[in-house]
Order: sequence, then structure tokens, then C-alpha cells
Amino acid sequence: MEDIRKDWQEADVVIRHGSDSYDNIINGKRKTALQNLAERYKKFSVMGFVLIMLSMSYIFNPNLMPGNIKWRIGIGIAFALYALTASVMDRWLYNGIRSIDVVTMPVKEVIRKALFYKKRHLQFIAVLLPFVLAIIAAFAWKGDNIYFRLGILVGFIAGTAIGIFHLMNFLADYRAIISED
Repeated sequence: MEDIRKDWQEADVVIRHGSDSYDNIINGKRKTALQNLAERYKKFSVMGFVLIMLSMSYIFNPNLMPGNIKWRIGIGIAFALYALTASVMDRWLYNGIRSIDVVTMPVKEVIRKALFYKKRHLQFIAVLLPFVLAIIAAFAWKGDNIYFRLGILVGFIAGTAIGIFHLMNFLADYRAIISED
């Protein structure tokens, strides 16, 4: 029994002094993949509400969007609905990820819930993707000159690259959660 106690104390010393990650996690300087994932969903949810405000600029500024007022109102409402839908979905994912408690839940339950929310995330993308493509197509169709359409194309390419980058980060966090547990 004394040998076990000695080994336990030595292990504690090695963990505490040999790893600066341990100290960073304890002091809140380093976050777990679960915390990163929840924080990322929260940021995206807030960004959706910011985009709703941005959609109002399409309605009231004829220089940003060509066409008559009815067209601008329609595209502004469509963009606001897209942003609201995305924000609500991200908030739901945020609440779900936050509900995972690695301390009290069995490992199987943590993995099951992480896989569930990963699947929902990908399903939400499948729902939102046609919606945003339709909005982009409407912008391009209504664009009245080549520069406006080139701007849409450049924005589409940049947005796709940024979206893929963030999706890879989300998926990396899910992989880390599943592998850590």
C-alpha cells in the first residue's frame, strides 16, 4: 500500500511540474476542445445578428444593391432570414455542446452527444447552403454591371475559402473531443 501511495504522489508531481499545459488548463489560459467549440458556436450566433443589421443596408442604400425598392426590400429580407436562421441554428448547437459534461457523463455519452451535434452541424450546412446560393444568384442576376458581378464572384470565392477554413476548425474540435474521451 505504501508503494502505491508513493507512486501516486510521484505521478502527481510529474503531471503538475512536467506539463505546462496542466497549469494553463487549471488557470484558464488554455481551453479544451469542448470549450473552443462552444465558444466558436457562440461567436457565430452573435455574428448572425450582426448580419441581420447589415441586411438593412441593402434595403436603404440604393448604391449597395441595384434595382428598385421592392427588389432591395426582398433581397434584404431574404438575407436577414438567412442570417436569423443561421444564428438560431448556431445558438442551438452552442447550447447542446455546453450541455456536455465530461465530469459527470460516461465517455460513451460524451462521444454520442458530440457525434450527434457534429451530424446536426453538417445537416444545418446542407439546409443553409442552397439558401445562401440563391441569395448570391439573386445578387448576380440583378447586378447591373461587370464590376458588381466580379465583386460578387470575388466575395463568393473568399467566403467559400473562409467557410471551409472554419468548417475544418469545427471538425478538428469534434475530432479532438471524440479522441480525448
